[in-house]
Amino acid sequence: MTSEATLVLAWLLLAHLVADFVFQTDGMVSDKFSPGRRGRRGLFAHGGAVALFLLPVAAVYGGRGVAFLAASTVGHVLIDSWKVRATRHAEAEALAEARRRHEPTDSIDGLGPAWTPKPAALFVADQIAHTVVLAVAWLVLLAGQTPLGWFRDAAERVLGRFDGDALHDATLIGVVLVSLVIVNVRAAALFVATLVHPRESVSGGAIRGEPGPPPAAQPRGWRLQVGPVVGTAEPILAGRAPAGAGAGAPRSEAHASPARIGATIGVLERLLIVAFVLTGSTAAIGFVVAAKTLARFRQLDDRDFAEYYLLGTLASVAVALGSGLLAAAALSTLTAG
Repeated sequence: MTSEATLVLAWLLLAHLVADFVFQTDGMVSDKFSPGRRGRRGLFAHGGAVALFLLPVAAVYGGRGVAFLAASTVGHVLIDSWKVRATRHAEAEALAEARRRHEPTDSIDGLGPAWTPKPAALFVADQIAHTVVLAVAWLVLLAGQTPLGWFRDAAERVLGRFDGDALHDATLIGVVLVSLVIVNVRAAALFVATLVHPRESVSGGAIRGEPGPPPAAQPRGWRLQVGPVVGTAEPILAGRAPAGAGAGAPRSEAHASPARIGATIGVLERLLIVAFVLTGSTAAIGFVVAAKTLARFRQLDDRDFAEYYLLGTLASVAVALGSGLLAAAALSTLTAG
């Protein structure tokens, strides 16, 4: 693949990431997982955000760009609709199975009777499906197409003042790096949280399988999602205070600070791993994981904590390694071209 094609695909992927993980608000997510008209409103609102970030494609490629925008937006809404239904079904199955096999209890057995990896698997499948739709739509509608005259003229005026090859390379590097930040700060945090605490991530319920609040009771703030979610790579066990906290401490006070620290540790861990992958220093990745594990060494005697910790850490490292390798492959087209 040429570096020009890689740059276009990188821009399209960045537009998807921004729409999905930066400008998809709490209100949109809450609405999407609600039944009836409210659910459709959430899906269409998110679809509108996706279309907004693909408008430059329509402006640059004309009719084919408009067709690309329409196909990508419709595909995005349909995929999200499928994911919502599949996640609800997986959650209901897990809750029913937990209630069938376990008596109500205040203790947590391992990862909890209602734990299931299906919501996290659906999260990954959703992102893969979005990427495939973008790639196929690009291949069918845009690959090999020449931008409209106004864009070529504007590009020539800009490139006439700079080194065209250097500007192209700098743009590709910038797009790839911004995409890496979004993936490892926001997307990975959501993925790990969905894997470790599926009930809390999907509908606000406890990991023991207790139903969450009804949609109307959930917060509907329309704020941007730019930071990590709480409790990702360093999950805190539901119903337990972290080591060192007083037994009588309120749950909110006992959990808030360690969870935020854990989320920040997860982000730094992933960014360091990505940096090591891009610089070819993969041997240093082991030191990052070892340092993180040493800090939690005594707590690993607790089976519940050890399972959460291992699951969250492996998922976090996997995302960082995968995104880093994909970014390195994209950047390799600079030297190949």
